[in-house]
Formats: sequence, C-alpha cells, structure tokens
Amino acid sequence: MSTSAVVLGIGNRMRGDDAVGSLVTDQLSGIQGAQVIDAETAPENHIEPIVRLKPERVLIVDACDFGGRPGEFRLFDRNEIGRLAGGIVSTHTLPLSMTVELLEKRVRAEIRLLGVQPARVEFGETLSEPVARALPELAAFIRQWVDAAAAS
Repeated sequence: MSTSAVVLGIGNRMRGDDAVGSLVTDQLSGIQGAQVIDAETAPENHIEPIVRLKPERVLIVDACDFGGRPGEFRLFDRNEIGRLAGGIVSTHTLPLSMTVELLEKRVRAEIRLLGVQPARVEFGETLSEPVARALPELAAFIRQWVDAAAAS
C-alpha cells in the first residue's frame, strides 16, 4: 500500500491552541490524495503505519512558537524543524525532532512542518479566536499542498 502524501496532525484537544493539529485533521476527512492521521499527543505511535504507506511527502501540523502572530502558520523544512524544537508547544511523548528523525530513517519522504503560532496552550483552555479563524485557511493550504504532492 502506498500514498503520495501523509498529513500528520498533532495536538492535545484539552490545551487550547495546542489542539490545532488534531482539529485540522477533522476538517480534512475525505480529502483525496493523502492519508490524514490525527496523532494527538503521540506521533511516534504512527511511525509504522506511515512507513507502510510509503509516502513521498509527509506534512506534520502542530502548534509551534516561531514568534508569529497567533493563528499565523508557516511551512518549515526538515533543517528548520530541529532549530524550532524548543518552540514546539505540543505535549508530545517524544520531542518532535526525534519523531522526525525516526521517520527519516524509515521512509524516503520529504518531511515538512506546518507550524501554527498559538495564543494559549494551558490545560482546560479552549481554542483562541485567532487560531479558530485560521482553521479554514489552514485546511485550504493543506489541500493545496496535497494537490501539489499528487501532481509531482
């Protein structure tokens, strides 16, 4: 089994904007050309299923403090993921950079991070207004990314 692209959403739905990666996967159900996975707080648990898919591209979606405006999102390449490791705000079991390293050893895929600037990530918080407003645009961006993956 193979697919051209995997979208891996990461997030904790009980920690405000940290939920963004998981919430965007809800909006992508039924998307053509990609396997969408809600990894919640344990992306490392999805390494083997991703390996079996043999994707050409993997897009990780996660809350990330890169100094932007809340709700702003940016695409980061593999080299930037390690540099941003201190700004990843999700409650991962393993650091995201380690998950990416494990994936790199097992798949020959381009791995990118779509980081979303959070406003708040405290336990018990709801999604902030700026991040909630960004969700449709975020989903549209991911759809375009998937279409580009299918076209290449």
